[in-house]
Amino acid sequence: MNFMRIAQVTGFLGSGKTTFLIEVAKELNSRGLKVATIVNDVGHINVDRKCMEVHGIDTMEISGGCICCEVQGTLTTTVTNIYMSFRPDIILVEPTGVAIPLGLKQAAAETIKKMPKILEQSPIVTFVDAMRIDKLMNNVRRLVETQIIEADAVLINKVDAVSEERLKSITDMVRALNPDVGLIYGSSRTGRGVAEVADLMVKGKVVEYDLSEAENRFDRKYGE
Repeated sequence: MNFMRIAQVTGFLGSGKTTFLIEVAKELNSRGLKVATIVNDVGHINVDRKCMEVHGIDTMEISGGCICCEVQGTLTTTVTNIYMSFRPDIILVEPTGVAIPLGLKQAAAETIKKMPKILEQSPIVTFVDAMRIDKLMNNVRRLVETQIIEADAVLINKVDAVSEERLKSITDMVRALNPDVGLIYGSSRTGRGVAEVADLMVKGKVVEYDLSEAENRFDRKYGE
């Protein structure tokens, strides 16, 4: 890889991001790629970071706010520090569960401006929890819909725990919100989807976002 890639994921708390990303990192390592991670902690104890480090994954932490809204400057600094310290092939970024893709794209775009010949962005993957999506749509519909609508790819996670009928219903819901999005079915327990996500992060088309269009689309749907 000539560039260092930044691969970001989003998805509501409990959607299985950390566990799945550990499997993705292992897959990338098995391909001879060096992986680092950034986790976004808003609490006092960053369980996600500890979990990743137990599995031997270099991890740095951003605390005090969501990557996508409050600490873009800190993200740039953290990515620069990772590059200088580790020179990884890919950085996996796991923000808080309330992060939306548009905000992540903006944060990454600002970082890339500072490192244009070093860093490039992978498609953003939104995790959808197959077991809890109905409850989440009832409680935080706007957030979940936004995460799906603004995603470059959607991973429907925990598919081993639901029926084929339910999986079809979730697929239809995702397609209704984002008809052209790339869909991956995943399970960290069975390993399904791990290689596909790794491929997307490493080989997926480098995304150059028209942020003004994305912001306008967001405003059209939710502007009040």
